[in-house]
Amino acid sequence: MTVSAERVGTQTRVCLWAIGAGTEAVAVGDTIGDRYEVIAPHIWQDLKPETPPAKPDAWPPSVPRYLHAHRQRLHVPGVYDVLPQKGKKEPWILLENAPVNARSGELFPPLTERWPQVTAVRQLSWLWQIWQLWQELEPLKVASSLLEPENIRVEGWRVRLLRLIPDEQPPTLQDLGASWTGLVDSAQGAIAASLRNLVQSMTTTELAAEQLSVDLNYLLLRESATYRPRFRVAGNTDPGPNQARNEDACFPVGEQSEMPTPRIAIVCDGVGGHEAGEVASQIVVRSLHPQLQGLLAECGREEIAVPPQVVAQQIEAAIRVVNDLVNAQNDLQGRSERQRMGTTLVMALVVPQRIKTPNGWIQVDEVYIAQVGDSRAYWITPDYCHQLTVDDDIAGRETLAGRAFYSTLRDRPEASSLTQAIGTRNSQYLTPHVQRLTLDEEGVLLLCTDGLSDNYQIENAWANYIGLITKDIISLQSAVDSWIQLANQKNGHDNVAVALMHVKPLLANAFGATPEMPAEDDEPTAEDLTDASKALLYGEEDAAATTAEQTGGGPTATIPQWWIAVVAIGILFFAGVFGWWIAGQLSAPPTESEIESVE
Repeated sequence: MTVSAERVGTQTRVCLWAIGAGTEAVAVGDTIGDRYEVIAPHIWQDLKPETPPAKPDAWPPSVPRYLHAHRQRLHVPGVYDVLPQKGKKEPWILLENAPVNARSGELFPPLTERWPQVTAVRQLSWLWQIWQLWQELEPLKVASSLLEPENIRVEGWRVRLLRLIPDEQPPTLQDLGASWTGLVDSAQGAIAASLRNLVQSMTTTELAAEQLSVDLNYLLLRESATYRPRFRVAGNTDPGPNQARNEDACFPVGEQSEMPTPRIAIVCDGVGGHEAGEVASQIVVRSLHPQLQGLLAECGREEIAVPPQVVAQQIEAAIRVVNDLVNAQNDLQGRSERQRMGTTLVMALVVPQRIKTPNGWIQVDEVYIAQVGDSRAYWITPDYCHQLTVDDDIAGRETLAGRAFYSTLRDRPEASSLTQAIGTRNSQYLTPHVQRLTLDEEGVLLLCTDGLSDNYQIENAWANYIGLITKDIISLQSAVDSWIQLANQKNGHDNVAVALMHVKPLLANAFGATPEMPAEDDEPTAEDLTDASKALLYGEEDAAATTAEQTGGGPTATIPQWWIAVVAIGILFFAGVFGWWIAGQLSAPPTESEIESVE
């Protein structure tokens, strides 16, 4: 694998946000340190982006908080460089991934400026992102970053922070509610009264964090139901021009659209010893799929929306089941160290939810992303391309530990080595990353292995593809094949797998309809495997049976009983957990009085 540290592509500028005493006085047009050009107050352009900054000998005490927030890169900037000053002056800090438009060199607008202009769904989505960030930043003692209006910027659907502000004293939910008070009067009419009641509860009572999550989530789901997204999903994989074996796998292979509503997309990049990577990736795709179908069926049957944290826990549980499946296969084969097979994973799941409102039962489709390793997810619209996931690599580990800047590690050969993958160890050592997305605009969710994402191919080329998809100039499957062709032409050193989910929100015609049940999708089509791989995946006898069938006789290959048993246990596990949760927490649908209390 090549180094996959994040940065903007070569077609855009690397624009940084400069903080520290005196940075506001540096004249536009000045060049600092023979490397940085000042293009606006506090905004500097790196003139040598192809060369990583040198690691400084020391850094200010404010720097570690940025390093520890590395996994929040979707919303939080990171440290790019530290510039010492003469005398006893504090060094200047340059922040990458700041809310600066690389094309224009200007800051993205504050949330307060855009707030009156957007829909109720987006307003609530922004508040939900702030609340989720609050819970991540509070332990780092920088939750005050979310109380300063000018510090909260927005780029389309995404909330972005300009910098991290240390807590002088621990802020409370009352402080957060007070910062939202100014937004109530300009909230969209559909949510104005409900939001006013929620903010009042935050500021006048000791509202529990759990209750805030429930109330805010209910409002977000209710307004999200005004849109009924149409989903189309397509995927494919290719060994690449220089590889004899394909260790990548995906679901679906081909395109799914309209009926039944496609709800699952999976991409895996196998790693491990001889002919083992392709086995691991195929095992994960083929065993994860039925578990996810079981989860979708359970959610679709519930008479009240399943909380996001519960959905995330169930997705993590499914991933742990398939992790232990591959791990057990490693043990059975006597594989150790680098010979142990494993795989990365990135997937998207469209979860059906039902909520009861004064207008009746309504359905909402939520999108969840899960990732392990360095396969990635991107959200792409005609206006922007957002990387949603953060790689599990050594560069990220060192950054999180506070030992280095991500920018200074990106060109080191060892920096891209994986720190976790599915199947290489017991699931107690695995940390899947799960996030929920509120998609209120048309766009494409791109899932891919590093055969495509290496060398910033997506950052450089996304604008050439998105319009062709959203305007229906080419089919989604043709777009998948075009991305694969780009990977083979521009990278070509690795296998590649790509899955696209086209999301097109449409206004719902009416509420109250019983939500559709997720249909059973066809089993994923496996790529051709070598005989050795078939022996690992199916067992020696099954591989022989497959060969016999191909030559005109013998039974078809069957999946080993132990594999079926593990998958069945996983599905039963979901049913049991959901039964416990429903019985203990949500034994009945919400009453009208409960709904009115939210209103």
